[in-house]
Amino acid sequence: MLRAEIEVRDRSLSELRARALLLNVLLPAIGGALILAAWVLLQRERRRRLEAEAALIAANARLEDTVAQRTAELQTALGEIEAFALGLDRGIEEERRRLAREVHDQLGQLLTALKMMVHRALQGAPGREQDWPQIETVLGEGIAIVRRISAALRPPLLDDLGLEAALGLAGRQFAERTGLACEVALADADRLSADQSNQLYRIAQEALTNVARHAQAARVRIEGAAVDGRYRLVVEDDGVGMAQQARSSLGLLSMRERAALAGGELRIGSGAGGGVRIEARVPFAAVEEDGG
Repeated sequence: MLRAEIEVRDRSLSELRARALLLNVLLPAIGGALILAAWVLLQRERRRRLEAEAALIAANARLEDTVAQRTAELQTALGEIEAFALGLDRGIEEERRRLAREVHDQLGQLLTALKMMVHRALQGAPGREQDWPQIETVLGEGIAIVRRISAALRPPLLDDLGLEAALGLAGRQFAERTGLACEVALADADRLSADQSNQLYRIAQEALTNVARHAQAARVRIEGAAVDGRYRLVVEDDGVGMAQQARSSLGLLSMRERAALAGGELRIGSGAGGGVRIEARVPFAAVEEDGG
């Protein structure tokens, strides 16, 4: 019985040894297979991540190229628009110059000749001499209107003597027309180009129009001088100031566009006396390059 029991135990122990040996072989093999599978999956995931990163970099590069191309196209379009606006403004000014010359030379001469002819005709007409003062007054008003329209279209002083003389006359005429005190003090205006002088004159002209219409001011001052390599033109009044909604009016937009066409910028703020201060700054660089 003991021998039989020992044999049973030996067989059981042999089976346990065989199972242990099998497990010793299978478990490392399974572990190695799992590690290999995990490594394969990790490499596949790494490859996918690298491919995704490469695709993202390529997409970013394409996007940057597209943005750069669109930006260049936009800048080109803006340049063409600015050139067109500048050319259009120059064409308008040239047409104004032509119309002013024709109104002043042709219509003014016609009214002057008519005045002389009527005077001669009435000299020999009995009983009509008393009509001459009234006729002379009407014809004189017509000639003055022609000169005023001609000066409004294109002030001759701007072409002949420059911005300082043209704005000086505009200030005196503004004071006579509105009864407001208008002081003009300009310096260094001879360094401006003809186009810049014209744009600054139109800005000051529009600013004076706004003062007459809306400011309820008693005094307005126009001053200009070279400051830090730029020309600064300031129109300032002592009126009631500007409403917030008026800052987007067509007149102010026109002044901003003119300042941009001259290569500068326009600033709008409050004046020292509580009114409106309009400041245009134009660089001298364009003039110096043209002159060089």
